[in-house]
Amino acid sequence: MKGALSANGVPLVEIDELKVYFPIKSGLVLDRHVGDIRAVDGVSLEIRRGETLGLVGESGCGKSTIGRAIMRLYEPVEGRIVFDGVDVTHLGERELRPLRRRMQMVFQDPYASLNPRHSVGRIIGEPMRVHGLATRRDIGGRVRELLNVVGLPADAAARYPHEFSGGQRQRIGVARALGLNPDLVVADEPVSALDVSIQAQILNLLESLQAEFDLTYLFIAHDLAVVRHISDRIAVMYLGTIVEVSPADELYSRPLHPYTIALLSAVPIPDPKVERRREAILLPGDLPSPANPPKACRFHTRCPFVQPTRCRDETPRLRELASGHTVACHWAEKIEAGEIQPHEREAVFQAPLPEPVPELPPT
Repeated sequence: MKGALSANGVPLVEIDELKVYFPIKSGLVLDRHVGDIRAVDGVSLEIRRGETLGLVGESGCGKSTIGRAIMRLYEPVEGRIVFDGVDVTHLGERELRPLRRRMQMVFQDPYASLNPRHSVGRIIGEPMRVHGLATRRDIGGRVRELLNVVGLPADAAARYPHEFSGGQRQRIGVARALGLNPDLVVADEPVSALDVSIQAQILNLLESLQAEFDLTYLFIAHDLAVVRHISDRIAVMYLGTIVEVSPADELYSRPLHPYTIALLSAVPIPDPKVERRREAILLPGDLPSPANPPKACRFHTRCPFVQPTRCRDETPRLRELASGHTVACHWAEKIEAGEIQPHEREAVFQAPLPEPVPELPPT
């Protein structure tokens, strides 16, 4: 079953109160520290072995920063990152090296993530050589196997990235990640730069590879329809914090946080009659600066259901309001406690929710 715990009884990845800040410098030589961009500010998550955890939110909320922090491409300022029982938060390069091959990443931009001066064979084979997983003679055969797995011809190994389309380049990136037989793959918006028809092919490819190679995914995206197609659970992020975590189907049928409801209301439905009846929830104001986020609930400056005192004074904590469904929202707590009348609650769900992306066979 997807989402099962690992053999030692703990999730594959545990993130506990993770904080990643980027300093703001000022002065003629940029030597004066005047503040911080709080890209990730106190996030706690778990990724279970064999599942796909979708991480969604608008641009600038800190999604990609979490993924890169797990990979230790960014250094956390506080908190813990535990991978398969090993605390990797502050491991040195030598201690981290054996674990790096078990954590791989597929990047957002297939045009920027592949070295244009290297052949596809070298791009895919280089990680295997660096980690000593194959000899120079064996690498060629392994590269051809991986190209076949991701749906590319064997002669692609002798060609260069500029000879391929965006979807084909992303397949090359997936093959490079698979070359080290990883346990965890962080997919950072891997389809956002691709056409819709190609997106479905890449998503189906990722799903088939997960079943074949027993992979665990952290799938980062801003498109909720795409995330529903591939995820077992979904975490919703706003301004550096997690506001809701839920099984995928339940999030779409019964969202509880006002921000999640607003995001879902903006997802288009491919039915003109239904689409004409829908009303997107337009959030007032602009996204606050991550350098100076609002106190207490960070969403209260834009929330249509803000409670004047509690939301501005008391920081909501992630609480389990239903089985496997956690929310950081005072308004959602009142819903579950029965303090909000049914007609008030139903008024929030103004239109049918979006259906998942239709499946297309990979080509």
